[in-house]
Amino acid sequence: MYNLSNSFIAFVCGNLNQVVFLPTKVLIKLLPEISHDRNGEYKLNFTRDFNLVLKGRKNRFDCSKYMNNWESLQSSSSYNSEYINPIESFHTIIQGRLIDIGNIRGFKTYSPDKSKKFNEKRLDSYTTLDSCPKLQYTDHKSLRHIDVIWFRKAANDLYPQYAFEVEFSTGVWSGFGRLSTLREYQTKLYVITHDDKKYNQVSNSFPEMSKRIINVTPDNVGLLYSAEKNLIQMRKDFQL
Repeated sequence: MYNLSNSFIAFVCGNLNQVVFLPTKVLIKLLPEISHDRNGEYKLNFTRDFNLVLKGRKNRFDCSKYMNNWESLQSSSSYNSEYINPIESFHTIIQGRLIDIGNIRGFKTYSPDKSKKFNEKRLDSYTTLDSCPKLQYTDHKSLRHIDVIWFRKAANDLYPQYAFEVEFSTGVWSGFGRLSTLREYQTKLYVITHDDKKYNQVSNSFPEMSKRIINVTPDNVGLLYSAEKNLIQMRKDFQL
């Protein structure tokens, strides 16, 4: 549907008379319980009784109530909620994943977008810093608008170890500009975008910074996020 906050994923089970309309929010919650291969691709399988196969012997999720539930799509399209731009929603998902990865790795995390939601929670419930630290040799206005920053605790100070700009709609130019404020630091800099052509055009205009900024696709952020979360689950499972 047009609103990613209330979307569905359709699974055709054999023919068009057997379609499971699973709410995206439900599927996201189930992902940690679904098996995947070494590349991080999930194995989405249904039984003959339309149960989604989960990890563990005979572990299933009953999807029968979502079978041919066309009414849910109609109610979704008239759902009385604020319209959420799909690009903005995807931008927030990438931000949330980057923040969560930073937290897993033990960094202090910052993001300027407080009220946007990731996995039904505000981003500021994930970040560990309420405000962006002021850093010498930087323009604080540019610094505090960088999408995600991971800080490393150094004595009584915070050092910007990694910085990320997620660029889908505003253009890569603005991302390069904001990251440039950290040029006096040995911060690892990243632009998250699927537009290689635009990235290369902008990169050629910033010869000094282009050597430092790494282009990462949103898909690879998703793979990294899945790997980090699955590693946590494996450590719990094996008590390591």
